[in-house]
Amino acid sequence: MSGTRPFRDVKLQWLQQLSCDKDLSDNARSVALYIVTTHLNGHTEKAWPSYQTIADATGKSVKTIQRAVRELEDKGWLVVQRGNGIGHNTEYRPSAASIVRASDAREKTDKVVTLCRDESGQNCPARRSDVSREGGQICLPNPEKEKIKKLNPRQDAPPRVETRRAVPLVFVAETKADQVEQWRVWLRRHGLPSIEVLGLRTVKTGKPGYALPGYWPPGDTSTSALDWIAYFSRRLERMSNEAAEQTGLRRAS
Repeated sequence: MSGTRPFRDVKLQWLQQLSCDKDLSDNARSVALYIVTTHLNGHTEKAWPSYQTIADATGKSVKTIQRAVRELEDKGWLVVQRGNGIGHNTEYRPSAASIVRASDAREKTDKVVTLCRDESGQNCPARRSDVSREGGQICLPNPEKEKIKKLNPRQDAPPRVETRRAVPLVFVAETKADQVEQWRVWLRRHGLPSIEVLGLRTVKTGKPGYALPGYWPPGDTSTSALDWIAYFSRRLERMSNEAAEQTGLRRAS
């Protein structure tokens, strides 16, 4: 027989044994379950609900509760210390004998894990398979599996070509002399040809003007300055290539 454990450690076993006691009436079993699961203090192992409280919760009469409590006391499940009705309620607590029985049941259900001999435990049973100590059998390579292995479709794909970010253009009317002049100065400062040479002149809704990357040129510290310089350089290179092609065509004709 094992030692007695605190009731909170063997509460589940106590309730299991109570529910399987064939000698208890349904009323007594219902009252005991209500007291232990609802009102029992886990540290003092005591409960103080009144007969009326138990009757209201279980839907039974007070006299039925009194008979059920006497039955639980006679069958050795609860120890009952009745109050005097003047500030001292009736006290319920699981009996010592029932706690010992629950402790024995808990002891039987606790599992003892067997350890290998190397870990100061019980001897391991003899191995009856080829399972290795590393956690599995040593499998030979499967040639069929290697054949159907699919290659990564991106493995032989050509490298990605870096695409240039498009520069949105805005219309700056020719009447905006101040803005146009600042663009002319900005282009000269960066060694680029004039607006006319770059072919930026255009017409919008009948108004002459220029297709530029912005209404105003960027400042020297602006992050968009490099993008716009690259845009004008590409545009100038494309115009040069087109002019060379047209010259070649005229000579060929």
